[in-house]
Parts: sequence; structure tokens; C-alpha cells
Amino acid sequence: MPHEEKSMKFNWVRSKNDKEEKVLEGVENGGKSAYSDEAWKPAEMLYEPPLLQVTQPKGSFCTIDCRFATTLEPDGVYDILTDPNNHRVFKNIKEVIYRKVLEDDGNRQVVEVEQLGRWKFLFLSGTFPTRVMIEQKRQEKTIVFDLAKQGGIMKKFTGSWKIEPMRASEAASQNVSTSVGVETEPGSDPILGSWITFQQVVEPSIKPPWPLSNYIRGVSDKIVREMLADLQQECQRLTELRKTSTSASKVVANAQPSSS
Repeated sequence: MPHEEKSMKFNWVRSKNDKEEKVLEGVENGGKSAYSDEAWKPAEMLYEPPLLQVTQPKGSFCTIDCRFATTLEPDGVYDILTDPNNHRVFKNIKEVIYRKVLEDDGNRQVVEVEQLGRWKFLFLSGTFPTRVMIEQKRQEKTIVFDLAKQGGIMKKFTGSWKIEPMRASEAASQNVSTSVGVETEPGSDPILGSWITFQQVVEPSIKPPWPLSNYIRGVSDKIVREMLADLQQECQRLTELRKTSTSASKVVANAQPSSS
């Protein structure tokens, strides 16, 4: 998949009086993960993404491209990714340090977020802070993010999510198992899930020497794989939950005595 680096321009200005107190709009329990560093174990993929590429194009230290399918509909996937408390899903988020909604018109929302991430790779582990501006659009089902300010350990930390409906015909042609029983009319092509496209560009402020550079790319690859695994598992959990709820509703409906 060719990488298209997205240029983001946010129409916002930080107020001179904007203090750096701990703002956690919409975040519960102080933004802390329920998993301690000792208890946290990276999730395993339910199935490998059809494509996960880590490359080094000219001018970038590391780019990651991925596209994969899930059985949850686009609205459900979007809700997971934009939930202020999604650190409950993405276990490599150790803590949400700051979150503030800067713009919100009902569809487009701009949010400033700082998180403390954590990683494990081979015999090493560590944490890393990131402060990003996020632009999310519900109708388009797109999310883009970029560094909120320069000067930290990262020179470039940009990326995007795009969520598209996956129809029955696509699932069949790509041999995607939906595990969801859907009653369809002949000739119809219902939505059985979502296609999720993720792109990210990473570049440290100081380019590490070889072979340390390869190690850092390996860490970046592993962080993304763990994030996608958490997302896949949450999508699967919600799909099964809704499937069970639908089945229970049908049983209750069929058990109701008919009025005469």
C-alpha cells in the first residue's frame, strides 16, 4: 500500500492563560490504566492483518501502513477509537495525562490529548509520552493526529485512521470470516463489518545510529501490532455481545403470546 502522508492544519490557538493543570475532559478514574506494568501482557492478534508494512521512505525514519477487517460496523469501530476512556481497550496506554476538547460542531471534533504509552520488546521495556492534536470526523469516519508541539523526543508523530463498511460480497471475495449470522434477502449486499486503514509516520528528534535504529523500528512495529490486537479483540467482543442480545430479543419476541 503506498503511503500518503497527510498534512494537517488545525485552526486553534493556545491561549496565553491556558495553564497546564491536569485537564481530563470525559476521562474517568484519573486516566490511569487498570493494568499495572507487571500485570500487563501484550494482546495476541485474533488473526493477522492482511497488510502490515514497516518501511523507511526517503525523508522519514519509519512509516507503518495497515489495512484489515473486523466484524464490527463502522459506527462501533469509530466509537472505540474516539472514546475518551479507550485506555481501557488499548492496554499499552498506561495513563491519560491530559485531554481537552478544543472544537466540536457535532461532526468534526478537535481534541488535544497527552498519553503515557508503554512497550515491551525482547528483554527491554519502557514508557514514552506523546501529546497530539486529533481531528476526528464522525460522518466521514476518519481520524488524523499530529504532534501538538515540537521539542520532545519525537520530531514527527503523525497518522490517520479510516473506517469503511465491509459488505458481504467483499468479505466473501477476501475470505474474511465474519462469524456473524445475518439473514439477507436474495440479491442484497449487507454490511457485515468494517475495513480499517491505519497509517503512521514516526521520526525521532535525533536519528539513532545503526543497529539501534532497527531496534526502534521493531519497537514501533510491535506497539502497532499490540494496538491492533486490542482493537480486534474489542470489536469481536462487541460483535458477539450484540449477536447474543439480538438472539435473546428474538427469543423473547417469539415467546410473546399473539393477540387475537
